[in-house]
Amino acid sequence: MFKKITVALLIMASAGAWAQQKVGEKWVDNNLRFKVVNQSIKTEGLLTICIEDSSRTTCIENLQSGFEIKIYDAANQLLWEGIGSGRRDFLKVPQPLPTASYLTLKAFKPFVINTTTGNKIYQDKNILTRITVE
Repeated sequence: MFKKITVALLIMASAGAWAQQKVGEKWVDNNLRFKVVNQSIKTEGLLTICIEDSSRTTCIENLQSGFEIKIYDAANQLLWEGIGSGRRDFLKVPQPLPTASYLTLKAFKPFVINTTTGNKIYQDKNILTRITVE
């Protein structure tokens, strides 16, 4: 009996941790966001980005999304803006930005692509993440 209860609890816990759901014919996951894994914008102009599941704070390596990036200083002045295809996990700005304070990453579309299956995983709106530059 104890073994059956333990197995049932494990199944329920793992199902709750997996945020992706099939809604009609579409996969939906509103727990996705951009994450900066490594940054040296102020000194080298480099940034490493992934898409993570915010409920588990882990990067999901097979997800990609095109995005726009905007980098601001402490006075909210735009220092640089550009785009990324999402196919690579790094981005290099033309020059270091020593006065950078924060950046925003916004997905072009309200979905990401699972590169393993080719499926689109939809969100209610485009992913938008604000990140403090260190």
